[in-house]
Amino acid sequence: MQSQKVDVRLIAATHRDLKTLAKTGQFREDLYYRLHVIALRLPPLRERGNDVVEIAKAFLARQGERMNSGELHFSRDAEQAIRHYHWPGNVRELENAIERAAILSESQEIDADLLGIDIELDGLDEEFDEPLGTLHGAATSNEPTEDLSLEDYFQHFVLEHQDHMTETELARKLGISRKCLWERRQRLGIPRRKSSTTAG
Repeated sequence: MQSQKVDVRLIAATHRDLKTLAKTGQFREDLYYRLHVIALRLPPLRERGNDVVEIAKAFLARQGERMNSGELHFSRDAEQAIRHYHWPGNVRELENAIERAAILSESQEIDADLLGIDIELDGLDEEFDEPLGTLHGAATSNEPTEDLSLEDYFQHFVLEHQDHMTETELARKLGISRKCLWERRQRLGIPRRKSSTTAG
């Protein structure tokens, strides 16, 4: 038997606080420090503001492609419901709600009641009703959409917000350090805009 060197990139995801578990002996401390090179905090849907609507549109576009049902879109009430609902089941709940709505819908427009979520629309504020601009290089609602991986989400967020946020603000929103933000920009080939260079 002969050992062989391999070059791999390991990505681990968890909802548990591994640092605390390692300190209390509930998770192997040596394994924690082997895994803990770069930590990315992905905020739950309820903390992403209007971004949740953009993610929902990406899921809806993909569902439309799968079903060959043309260009589906959300009604204004549906977008408002998606934005204000807390999504305790996070991304999986959102994806399932959209799949169900697309199957049940008899038209190209997806209404709020088809989402099957428990939320009262009356009296909700509309402070985030303006949609986010289309991302440079990102798929629009009538184009095929791929799964939102960690790198997809990072690129999506940075490209969308770097024109009006400093590097410090971007890093804080992503839950990483400025150094980590710079390293990921370098690795993924995302250049800094002139505006963010002077502001950051």
